[in-house]
Amino acid sequence: MPEPPEAELISLSDEEQGVTVRVLRAENFSGGGQDDTLHAEITVSSGFVNGRANLYLNSYDLDSWTAVLDTVESGRAASWLESGRSPRITISPAAISDSGCTEVSVHDVTASQIHAIVPIAAPSDWIERHRALLAAVRSRFPLTPDPL
Repeated sequence: MPEPPEAELISLSDEEQGVTVRVLRAENFSGGGQDDTLHAEITVSSGFVNGRANLYLNSYDLDSWTAVLDTVESGRAASWLESGRSPRITISPAAISDSGCTEVSVHDVTASQIHAIVPIAAPSDWIERHRALLAAVRSRFPLTPDPL
C-alpha cells in the first residue's frame, strides 16, 4: 500500500481544540536536483476560532523544531519559525502557562496578522511523540541540507 502524500509534523490537540502542522509535499525551490523545501499548512481548530495558513519549511526549520522541543522539555517556552517569512508558533509548557495547559500560540505574521493562543490538555508524552513525527517527516521527505 503506498504511503499517504501528507505527513503530520505537529499534532497537538485534545477533545476540544488543536493545532496541527501537516506537510503536504516536498518541492524543489533552488532548481537543484533534490527537494529542498516542504510545503505545509498550519491548522488551528476550536469551537471559537478555526484557521489555516500555508508555510514552507527547509532543513534548518526542521533542525530548529528539534531545538524547540528540547527547550519546552526543559520547562521553558520556545518559539519556532521566527524569521518573519511564515507564521510563528510559540509553545509554553503547562507548568508555566496561565491556563495550566500546554499553550500553542500561532501568529500569522505574513498575512492576516491574527494571533491565536490555544490551550491544549496535551498528554504527558507529547514531546516524544513529536520527536517521532519529526523523524517520520525527515524519512518521508528527505531534503538537501541548508547551506547556511
